[in-house]
Amino acid sequence: MSDLTFLMLLFLGLTLGVVLSIYHVMRQKRRRSVLLLIGTLLVVSGYVLVIGNLAFGYGWGALWWAVLGLAMNVFGLIVHLFVIIYHLLLKKRRVRS
Repeated sequence: MSDLTFLMLLFLGLTLGVVLSIYHVMRQKRRRSVLLLIGTLLVVSGYVLVIGNLAFGYGWGALWWAVLGLAMNVFGLIVHLFVIIYHLLLKKRRVRS
């Protein structure tokens, strides 16, 4: 796999994660969870760090910021998924009782 293909797949995956997390936050009608907002903030800020450093950064310093941005993005997506799963389980529990 060439470097350009890898970068395009990384860009596509990160963009899809950002779009889905923002869509989920905007879709909620009731009170938004603080953890969900923190997860979305981590996803968006990690996305900005990764894409900004891939576009404008150079050298080992930029690599550090890109890795930090990718870690923030992944952690934000994990928090986001846990909050979604928790709300689904809570809704299922309410329906049963």
